[in-house]
Amino acid sequence: MKKFFTPLAILLSAHGLFAQDAVLYSGNVQANKAPLASATVSLLKQADSSLVKLAVTDKDGRYEFAGVQQGKYLYMATMVGYEKAYANAVDGQPVELALQPVSKAIDGVTVQSRRPLVEARMDKMVVNVDASPSNTGATALELLEKSPGISVDRDGNISLKGKQGVIVLMDGKQTYLSGQELANLLRSMPATQLDQVEIMTQPSAKYDAAGNAGIINLRTKKSKQMGFNGNISLSYVQGNYPKSPNSVNFNYRKGKFNIYTNAGYNLWQGNNNQSILRKFPLAGGAYVFDQSGGDKFTSHNYNARVGIDYSVDSKTTIGVSAGGRLNKDKSFNSSFGNLYSEATGVVDSSISARNSQSNTWKNGTVNVNFRRTLNSSGRELSADLDYIRYASTMNLYTDNRSLYAAKPENIYLLRAALPSDISIYSGKVDYVHPLSKQTKLEAGVKSSLVQTDNNAPYEKYDDASGKWIDDVRKDHFAYDERISAGYVNFSTQVKKWGFQAGLRGEHTYSKGTQVLIKKSISRDYFQLFPTAYVSYSMNDKNQFGLNYGRRIERPNYQDMNPFQQFLDLYTFNQGNPYLTPQFTHNMELTHTWKSKLTTTLNYTRTTDIINEILKQNNDTKVTYQTKENIATLRNLGLALSYNAPITKWWTTSLYGNIYNNRYKGLVNNEMLQQDVTAYSFNMNQQFRFAKTWGAEVSGFYNSRSLMTSMFLLDHMYMMSFGASKQIMKTKGSLKLSIVDPFLWQKARVTAVHGDIDVLVNNRWDNRRVGLTFTYRFSKGENVQQSRRNGSAQEEANRIGK
Repeated sequence: MKKFFTPLAILLSAHGLFAQDAVLYSGNVQANKAPLASATVSLLKQADSSLVKLAVTDKDGRYEFAGVQQGKYLYMATMVGYEKAYANAVDGQPVELALQPVSKAIDGVTVQSRRPLVEARMDKMVVNVDASPSNTGATALELLEKSPGISVDRDGNISLKGKQGVIVLMDGKQTYLSGQELANLLRSMPATQLDQVEIMTQPSAKYDAAGNAGIINLRTKKSKQMGFNGNISLSYVQGNYPKSPNSVNFNYRKGKFNIYTNAGYNLWQGNNNQSILRKFPLAGGAYVFDQSGGDKFTSHNYNARVGIDYSVDSKTTIGVSAGGRLNKDKSFNSSFGNLYSEATGVVDSSISARNSQSNTWKNGTVNVNFRRTLNSSGRELSADLDYIRYASTMNLYTDNRSLYAAKPENIYLLRAALPSDISIYSGKVDYVHPLSKQTKLEAGVKSSLVQTDNNAPYEKYDDASGKWIDDVRKDHFAYDERISAGYVNFSTQVKKWGFQAGLRGEHTYSKGTQVLIKKSISRDYFQLFPTAYVSYSMNDKNQFGLNYGRRIERPNYQDMNPFQQFLDLYTFNQGNPYLTPQFTHNMELTHTWKSKLTTTLNYTRTTDIINEILKQNNDTKVTYQTKENIATLRNLGLALSYNAPITKWWTTSLYGNIYNNRYKGLVNNEMLQQDVTAYSFNMNQQFRFAKTWGAEVSGFYNSRSLMTSMFLLDHMYMMSFGASKQIMKTKGSLKLSIVDPFLWQKARVTAVHGDIDVLVNNRWDNRRVGLTFTYRFSKGENVQQSRRNGSAQEEANRIGK
């Protein structure tokens, strides 16, 4: 601990030595002799009017630029619905800017500036969802799949820069879901409900330490416009089956109140076709299990959220929000397989399986939040209380039939109603204390309690009695987890250098119980997670950053659930209650050129990594998938991101990543060492024609890569096209999306290790055409906040939570 605080003391001393070289520029903006909130103020150089910094006025119309080198500057204040205003900046003295309404403003017309598709910032990469026409008619999971550096496998597992273990937040709050549950949530959410996707590979100590690959924060749409406003989005998508994601958002902001709500309905249907080829070693040659099948699924998702914020006074805001989701899924899967000797090719047995599932999944959330500004220097106290509930019931019926030569057909029938219940209680308090204009100290505490209950009352049909009886797979698993955390984070600016250091401590206690056999497994541990950042602005064109962080990835709740999920009697998934956390060290070196080209070099080392593996019994020919702590992973990568306009009508967004993953460990009692270099590429080209027309070409290519230490995924690629047209005096828009028209995207996975020799091929309903109509409306004050891309975006997004 002493070694940690020594650098902080040095930085504080250094700040005292160099602070006199920086000057505070500040003032206020007003309109009609009243303070104007949410106006954008630009600090420009007088010599060439080049931009130095951006600021946004607070509720009292104030703005300030801290840590700026002394010089000759000019202020420019802008706000949609008002004329621009200019004023000379004065060292250390506030300057007032007065905005005048546009004299020929058209009543009811909404004006929005265009945001780039991708913004590369020092601490994160931001994807602006509405900037891409091809995002319409897509789900949130598909949106992530095409985002820079992100890949999603067909099971919904998310990887970032070739690393699994990503935490997904919703408006800065944990979903507490991972794996299949998270994938189902994201599949049921229309992309049109999202405003931004924030990708953070190295979060600060303020964030939970979970997620060895980083954090993806999904920000839903919230309007900051005064009066009553909102938007409606209606979509129809045609693939092999029709689909229809729809959403609506309303917001009313006036005086001390802000009321907001959003709702959506998503119909999603599709199909998958899969083949599995397995080889089992025998003395006379391999024994082959050749299997193929497919499934058809239908999902109806309903979601709604409502919230209210109340400004008690100019310094205090309280808010309450509540939301819920109802998802009803149905699926039918059938498969057929032959077992034979590779040497003779003669089939000696076959198996057919038919599985039907219906699942009702419910989710409810309640949040109470508080925020108070303690003084004019920026001291702030905020708090959140959350309650989250997930409940589902899956009705399962499976019919397995085995046929052997000269033997009667063997029929195995299995059924179950599988209830699952997850309750989450969470509370946190955060405090921000500016020590000066360039130095800030943050601290906070958080506590969470998670309780899960999963029951599996499997029954099989008994021919002898003609009744359903308990199956050996019947099980009941309960899991409780308590995490208590605290953090401190320090940041300062010394001339061209920026420094930040943080430390987070987390204590975890967990207990998993197999209720029927009365067997429990508990964990109790405390870990420290340091973070450190250094940035250097060489000049207006070149900025450098170096950061380090330690993170943890705990096993998700369903991975520890020992239940079996069937494809057939020979193929299933099974959880592992003995999983332990994995720990990761991350380092990144970043260079940004002209705010257009960002280059990142990263090094990651993960111990006790949790990986999906295959286990098999050569005698019974049973193969099942599970997870274990099996290896150490070393990841080394180089990423480049370029986002800039080529011409006035053409904007390009390019992202490339090359990385090497090396796994080394013990799997199925045999040493495993995998070393694969892979690369990925994302591109998006946007074109603007005649002011109201737009077009887009996008796509990605992922080379052969390791999904986990055992599974090798063949290359994947896809292209999509989009077009947009503004209508109804720019209040409405039509967007056309064409996804994977050449049907290029497919998955081919191999796993070869020891006795394991498996090949899986998968195709799905991916070629689609979608049409989306969006209508924006407003009634009340003809003033809307302009879209901005400055450093205050994250803080502004916190308003109205």
